[in-house]
Amino acid sequence: MSEAARSWFLFARAFDYLGTTLVIGGLAFVAFLWPEGADSGRSRRLLAFGWLCGFAGTVASLAFDAAWVAGRPPSAVFDWSVLVPLFDAPFGRVWFARILLWVLALVVLADLTRRGARAARSWSWRVGAGAIALGVLRTNGMTGHVLDLPGWSQAVVFLHLLVVCVWVGGLLVLLLAVLPARDREVLAAVLPRYSRLALVSVATLTVAGVVLAWQLVGSVDALVHTGYGRLLLAKLVLFALLLLLGFASKTWVDRRLHVAATTRGLALSVTAEAVLAVAVLGVAAFLVTTGPGR
Repeated sequence: MSEAARSWFLFARAFDYLGTTLVIGGLAFVAFLWPEGADSGRSRRLLAFGWLCGFAGTVASLAFDAAWVAGRPPSAVFDWSVLVPLFDAPFGRVWFARILLWVLALVVLADLTRRGARAARSWSWRVGAGAIALGVLRTNGMTGHVLDLPGWSQAVVFLHLLVVCVWVGGLLVLLLAVLPARDREVLAAVLPRYSRLALVSVATLTVAGVVLAWQLVGSVDALVHTGYGRLLLAKLVLFALLLLLGFASKTWVDRRLHVAATTRGLALSVTAEAVLAVAVLGVAAFLVTTGPGR
């Protein structure tokens, strides 16, 4: 197989992960924590950027995956004869379905842009957005190691992806849309809600992560002595640092939100969290193209 095509596939997949996290996490944040954010230019631009990353990343991932499987260089993505065989395989059809779901997601985002907070509060819009989000998450899982796992483990993968998107995507909305506005009323309303959501997300993510790690690695020896295991360890270290920063942010919200003169300390902590979260997404892109430790 072409290592150059694999490298480009990893790069495209990282953008796909970033877009998925921003859009699904952002939609959940706006729908359930901050409906007024649908009228914010910052949140709209963030969702649009997320959609662009997700759509472009998915299309590029499909193309570079085809070149990688065919053992061709990255330039082969422009050769239709390389792409066609992938559509005949279940794996390729999943990629194509994912592209169609991103197109449908554009309709959901367009309605949110047009109607703003009214759409975010509407249960019909929430159901539509939720259906698209579920489809995007399910196809995301089907393009990784989930195909080799039993049915109950696939459900755990889905839950893992959902929680990551809600937690990390919400974190990015908080950093790039809520905090820059410096609206104390909005912060007082949104931060405690997100803090509780993050706490539940971390607990769920920890349990789901342990189950998946055991399914894909299987032993301590494989965790230490295989490439997949070492990548997983790197991800776990970043996750642990992310938890520490998240705890610092929660402590600030609980103790200083109503008395602090500025939110500079919180902004620095959330910025560090976001950087680590993006790094975790990058490691996850490497994991899905690396053979499991078992």
